[in-house]
Amino acid sequence: MIGASEQSDQIERNERTWIMIAVLSVAFLVLAGRLAWLQIVQGEMLLRESEANRLREDPVQAPRGLLLDREGRPLVQNRPSRNLVIDPSSVRGHEKELVNLLSQFFDQDSTQLFDTTFLKRLFRQARLTPSQRPVLLEDASPMEMALFAENQYRLPGIIQEVAMRREYPYGSLAGHMLGYTGEVPEERLDELQDEGYRLGDLIGQMGLEQEYEKDLRGKDGIRWIEVDAKGRIVGTPDDMPRTEPVPGKHVRTTIDLDLQKVAEEAFSDSLSGAVVVLDPRTGEVLAMCSSPRIDPNIFALPGRRRAREWAKLALDSRRPLNNRAIQGTYEPGSTFKIVTSLAGLVTGRWGSHAHFPAACRGGFHFGARYQRCWQDKGPFHGSLDMIGALTQSCDVYYYQLGLYLDMIPINQVGASLGLGSRTGIDLPNEKTGLLVDSATHERRNKRLGWKWARGLILNLSIGQGELVTPLQLATMVGGVANGHNVMRPHLMKAILDPETNRVIRASENNVLHKLDWSDATIQTIHSAMDSVVNGIHGTGHSARLPGIRVGGKTGSAENPHGRTHALFVCAAPMEAPEIAIGLIVENGGHGGSTAAPIAIRIMKTYFQKTGRLPKDTSASMKGRT
Repeated sequence: MIGASEQSDQIERNERTWIMIAVLSVAFLVLAGRLAWLQIVQGEMLLRESEANRLREDPVQAPRGLLLDREGRPLVQNRPSRNLVIDPSSVRGHEKELVNLLSQFFDQDSTQLFDTTFLKRLFRQARLTPSQRPVLLEDASPMEMALFAENQYRLPGIIQEVAMRREYPYGSLAGHMLGYTGEVPEERLDELQDEGYRLGDLIGQMGLEQEYEKDLRGKDGIRWIEVDAKGRIVGTPDDMPRTEPVPGKHVRTTIDLDLQKVAEEAFSDSLSGAVVVLDPRTGEVLAMCSSPRIDPNIFALPGRRRAREWAKLALDSRRPLNNRAIQGTYEPGSTFKIVTSLAGLVTGRWGSHAHFPAACRGGFHFGARYQRCWQDKGPFHGSLDMIGALTQSCDVYYYQLGLYLDMIPINQVGASLGLGSRTGIDLPNEKTGLLVDSATHERRNKRLGWKWARGLILNLSIGQGELVTPLQLATMVGGVANGHNVMRPHLMKAILDPETNRVIRASENNVLHKLDWSDATIQTIHSAMDSVVNGIHGTGHSARLPGIRVGGKTGSAENPHGRTHALFVCAAPMEAPEIAIGLIVENGGHGGSTAAPIAIRIMKTYFQKTGRLPKDTSASMKGRT
């Protein structure tokens, strides 16, 4: 017989067994349920996540459109480069060891490749914006790529990308006008994400690169890559779809490469100032040069070298980053006498053959004030009509004409010729300039308590006090040469399909202002400009061009910081103008001796290209220029 104690032990063992069976059954049911949940309910989602861990979406950069000259010659193009970038999903958890390892990398000059602070900031970016790939090393050299390849097994999440970089084959040629590209600034990333920009993407930041960013940019494609558990690329799956990049459109500009080269050769980089050449019939800008120049290629350099070059430019006292053609504002000097003359003719209040009572004897008395003429040492200009006064640039004549007309009609003519306001050229950051009358003067000097005085007209009538840009001067003389319309200057000739070069969008030649001038007015001002260059007493005789009727006006503008600025405006041929030039040389002295020879070299090249001037003309021009 089994004792009571043994029976009790047996019952206890059975209870424990059933408890164990129940626990195991529950555990099995939980595991089975969980397995069913994972396999049946969430299986499809988990499969997608698994594939997502194995497969990565990899952007394929779209080639940026080219900038071409009017004949289709590339002014800006692309070249391939290799970048090292951070894949945020693969470096997570490895940041500290990667910072320690990468900070020990040195280039061939034994210079540390990566600063620790830079690395920490970059990995922080990767953590905060996991959808973006921060650039660790851009435009890597073969030696740097070899260093990366040797250590790739220790660098999970550091991958290489092939990118296209901007290249400016002519260096500083037209650098301000063309502009440059740079990485999207962090502060603008949120604003630009909706347009498809990612961290490290390039965006136009000046000139035509900025103005036509939407056309030039294109649309990135997508490919899929396969990675291992450490984030290393192991291949490209054949069964995944690929979206091809859409290249950016080409922009054919109005620039004539040959004229641009000559303009920059003539306008030495040792000089400061700008020259603008345009077609007065259409407003097309044929050349635009600002000096001192910048080489946009420096903005395509790898980060550290780019920062050094940028610092040099930013600290340069000559302010080379300033596009003087559209941002430099200068007093127009005696070139403004064209406007004052036209105000008399257009209003009908002063005729071309009329003489003022006070002949030029070296100066002019206005109350207690004595205002000198630039020719104050003799031989004096004497009594002149309008053509004679403009030919010899007599200040005394224009003092009296300005007082007789007042500034309102003079400024109205100036405004109709594009002075004192933006022309609307297709470049960013154009300055407005300034035309001065009594209301403007008092508003601008309210803090100083200065009031308008009639004697200010003496200076304003000869271009001392207004502010214009070189582009406005070219627009003005182009309008005067045209005689009927002032055309809006522009740089885009056509937007082209990158595959076929088919014109997608052509520019329109827009009228900035219509000029309701009589034929007699046009003929008078053209004759006066012709006489400035070709007349016996003309101040612009150094701009004569055998066989071509050039008309122009010289100028010297006061400069509180030193020698006067030299100015020259001209157009040709005066019987049917097709080229107009506005030119300013800072601290250049007299426009006739400094600025006009630069303009005539450009004119000569233009007419040689069109076949109306023989190539050997350069020999006969050598002595003058």
